[in-house]
Amino acid sequence: MIAGAETMSWRGKYIGWYRIAEEVLGKLVPSLSDQEVMENVSIDDQFTAPTGQEHLPRNKAKPLPQLSIKLSDTGIELGIIYQETEQLELLKNIFRETHSRDLEKLLSSLDELDPSYETVLYSQQSDKKPMLLRKYVTARVDAQLLERIIEEAESLRKGGRQIVNNQSVYVQPRSPMLYMTRINTPLDEFKYRDALSVIKPLFKVLTGIKTQREIISDRLSKPRQRRNMYREFIAVSYTHLTLPTN
Repeated sequence: MIAGAETMSWRGKYIGWYRIAEEVLGKLVPSLSDQEVMENVSIDDQFTAPTGQEHLPRNKAKPLPQLSIKLSDTGIELGIIYQETEQLELLKNIFRETHSRDLEKLLSSLDELDPSYETVLYSQQSDKKPMLLRKYVTARVDAQLLERIIEEAESLRKGGRQIVNNQSVYVQPRSPMLYMTRINTPLDEFKYRDALSVIKPLFKVLTGIKTQREIISDRLSKPRQRRNMYREFIAVSYTHLTLPTN
């Protein structure tokens, strides 16, 4: 066996579990080959699904949240994860007026989760183990708390002078790792499927959040849509008026 194959072989344990995720979540996750599944497993033994938009230009790709799977000898950690600045920016759009209904759906989906689902924020620095900053029962996360979590995640990237223990100190920029929700299940296919089914509505809302570009495009298209509807109405009305009577 060649060295590259040996390096990838242990990552193959994720293939079957991701196939189940593809089956349950459908188009919410990309279809991956066995090789692609293994390529998305980190050296820390964690699989993070690509968004399926990596081939698009950066200004057109949508920074979607990602599915995370982490296997151990005793269980499976399943989560929806945000790690990039652009992903957090997209998440913040849920608070815009244009997404008021989506925010209601999101909070409703969070509220329905049982206490074993947690919302977790980690701070990451290179070559160091992620540091746990915040952990909440997901069902207790409301709009205000979610905003605070996002703000804290963003502040980690900025670093700079911050007030710690009533003192102004310089904090190095760090990378946030935010799990919108995370669940640990036994190594059992049926319980794993159940967990995927539970997070599916939540994942659907999160991936449906529109980018700023999409929001602007929708606003610009509305006058045109109204004009087209008006023209159709006039055309139909004119047809009825000109139809011959018996």
